[in-house]
Amino acid sequence: SGTAFLLLALSSVSFDGLSKTFFWLGLFGLNPLEFPGRTAVIGIGSLGLALMFILLAAAFILAIVLGQRLAGSPHSLSQAAGLLVWSIVPIALAYHVAHYLTALLVDGQYAIAALSDPFALGWNLLGTAGMQIEAGVAAGAGSAWWLWNLQAGVIIAGHMLAVLVAHGLAWRLHPVPARAALSQFPLTVLMIAYTVFGLWLLATPSVG
Repeated sequence: SGTAFLLLALSSVSFDGLSKTFFWLGLFGLNPLEFPGRTAVIGIGSLGLALMFILLAAAFILAIVLGQRLAGSPHSLSQAAGLLVWSIVPIALAYHVAHYLTALLVDGQYAIAALSDPFALGWNLLGTAGMQIEAGVAAGAGSAWWLWNLQAGVIIAGHMLAVLVAHGLAWRLHPVPARAALSQFPLTVLMIAYTVFGLWLLATPSVG
């Protein structure tokens, strides 16, 4: 369903970040400084991916159920969850941007160069075929500072937008302002907790 897909979009990118942390690898006795490679962690990776989805889905459903009870809503769980899950979209987009920003800054340069010669025929259509790739844009203490702040800003902005979207959607379920506000309390708490989790992922030591 659409609800499961959107939750999977968020949980998968979250676990992709978690799976590279020293914390996650340490849980399974793996030395992060001697990373054995992705093939060696397929089992625990698959388990973690499934577990992350289950935990997020359970937390989301619990937040919806509690919110509906607080508001005294007559709407079914599927109706409320199917509508409010769209508030997850800004968070999922923010996580994808923040998580892959470093790769985009470096690999994006290769893409720009390739646009000038897409078929490797020696063309230089845009004058970028021979451009020098600056991998240092994502390396060093200076880059780490502005990258982390930019990633953190994207995540926080995504969560703030998600809260606004959720509130707007809640009004469609509960025209009475007080009930709409009550229904959003558990979901807002979940979003705040996920914001903290996302910032922790950015700050904690990780592989690669």
